[in-house]
Amino acid sequence: MRRDASLAGKMVPVRPHHSSLSHVARAVIVTASVAGFIGGCDSEPEPTPASAEPVGSLELLTDPFLQQPAEDSVEVAWFTGFAGDTHHVLVGDRVGAMTEAELRDAVTGGDVAGVTVSPAESLRLSRVAEDGASELHADEKPSSGIAGREVFRHHAAVAVPGPGRHPYRVVSTRGDDLIGSGAFSLRGALGSGEPAVIMLTSDHQAKVNTPANLELATATITAELGRIDAVFLPGDLVNTPDRASEWFDDRRGSAFFPALQGNGARGATDGKVYRGGEVIQHAPIYPAIGNHEVQGRRSAHTSLDDSFNNPVPRAVAEAEYGKVSDVVNPTGDPLVKAQWIADNSFSTATYEEIFSLPTSDTGGERYYATTVGDVRLVSLFATRIWRSTEADPDPSVRTATSRYQEARADLDDRLAQGYGEFIFEDLAVGSLQHDWLVRELNSAAFRDAKYTVVMMHEGPQGLGDNATPPFTHPERIEEPGDRGAPGGARYEYPAAEDILLRDVQPLFEQAGVDLVYSGHSHLWNRFVSANGVNYLEASNTGNSYGAFHALSGESREIPPEPWHAENYLAQGNPGGLEPVVPTIAPLRSADGRPLPFIADNNMVVFQALDTGTGTVTSWYVDMRDTQNGAVKFDEFSLRRQ
Repeated sequence: MRRDASLAGKMVPVRPHHSSLSHVARAVIVTASVAGFIGGCDSEPEPTPASAEPVGSLELLTDPFLQQPAEDSVEVAWFTGFAGDTHHVLVGDRVGAMTEAELRDAVTGGDVAGVTVSPAESLRLSRVAEDGASELHADEKPSSGIAGREVFRHHAAVAVPGPGRHPYRVVSTRGDDLIGSGAFSLRGALGSGEPAVIMLTSDHQAKVNTPANLELATATITAELGRIDAVFLPGDLVNTPDRASEWFDDRRGSAFFPALQGNGARGATDGKVYRGGEVIQHAPIYPAIGNHEVQGRRSAHTSLDDSFNNPVPRAVAEAEYGKVSDVVNPTGDPLVKAQWIADNSFSTATYEEIFSLPTSDTGGERYYATTVGDVRLVSLFATRIWRSTEADPDPSVRTATSRYQEARADLDDRLAQGYGEFIFEDLAVGSLQHDWLVRELNSAAFRDAKYTVVMMHEGPQGLGDNATPPFTHPERIEEPGDRGAPGGARYEYPAAEDILLRDVQPLFEQAGVDLVYSGHSHLWNRFVSANGVNYLEASNTGNSYGAFHALSGESREIPPEPWHAENYLAQGNPGGLEPVVPTIAPLRSADGRPLPFIADNNMVVFQALDTGTGTVTSWYVDMRDTQNGAVKFDEFSLRRQ
């Protein structure tokens, strides 16, 4: 049976999963078997149960994961720390029981009845590296500076044998050595009218409770709704995107892929070790870019974190290139020019190399739209650099670069300045992304979809800390020095020029979007407009940056004069909508009033969209008492009356 409505409002006990996929590098893996994970849909043929045991002497950096499902094919991708000689995907009922010798024979041309073998292409990630701050053992990272790291992505578009799910595994070889992954399940694209369960998760960032969140979420969602068919993730997958270990093997046990593949091993705030959930081996993932997928200026930095915090607007880097082009690129090579500008501005190259995503004609993988069963998904590039809140009225004492000011010491170095919280990809009227969004919202694919979801890292509505300053291009104010004193530069963010509220949200309202799903501020809160558009920010994996609401007692920092205080809201939602109190079991204030948010570090919060019923359900688990299980606290429908 796929789902059980009788579980509404009840706590779901969480049961540990067990397996022994010991050949994923540096991971102790405890997950469900293939058969246990995929069970639940009576109408879908189940594959023959397959062993989840890897074989061979090599190690994978990740289990395989799924991308780009089509009607009769799907991409399988995985990562290794070696180039290898051959890489293949095997599909068929027998793959889980194949021995190492049989796997070797299959990938060297042998014929195995009932098993198809597809060769994979390989790509070395171009920018991943490690530095002294990487959470690796001392002999796995440089003692100083930034050192490139060899990471290879292997991928193959494989034919799906027929309806339903089919076991698969991957095999990589190097010389006489081999590694065969565990066995997992794949299928083609979800069909129109086919019920699906979509995990909604965000802002993992290798946080302490992320594996706990994903393990509890996977167990709860599958128990209540059924197998997870897809994952929507609106950004902040890691902290520093060019640091390889944050994606693959951070020794704390909470790297991105291990946590979403049930291969993590991090102690949470309750003192227990959690593995995450075995999800993306079986279900395709659709991410959006958050500010933590954007690496800053790599040139002149010896720390990946310093690089991350020093993105420079592309126009500034291009202008600076013009001053040095004769020296750095005397032949005028366009590739050298592009590399110099990327190294001196910002880059999403690592994110784009790690994933195979749908593309748009103007933004490539950075923003896109695709159909996932009955859902038309629109993924936007809606984020900016996050900067701290220092605001010194006296320019002569400014030592910090922040959202509001430039450090005095950087005023003569255009590449060292911060330029406020500048937007990475414009969404204003007339921009390429806005024009594309208008076309997409007017397309037949969007208009004819049963459900429409827009996914964006920063959304137009929210109670979080990051709801201010307004989402607009920073207004730079040059401050001349007084009587020979040094001048300064500061930034204002006029509230009336908030691009999300002025230029983007009206498109959602006019198009009748069903759900706008965002992250960024690490809390749960939702809103509904008069037109019935649902706005959900659900990014609390167990660490929150606060909810700034009268019932929380918290207020955002407002810059002093000469900044204009009217541009910045201390409490409440700058977007104007009132937050919705959870419909089933809201948390309560000290005096018993229901809270329209969850911003509690003791809670892990997760949610899912069930397209069969058209409902979005949210649960929390109190990490102080996980034995009580998951509490369903909110549910709402995307079906309009």
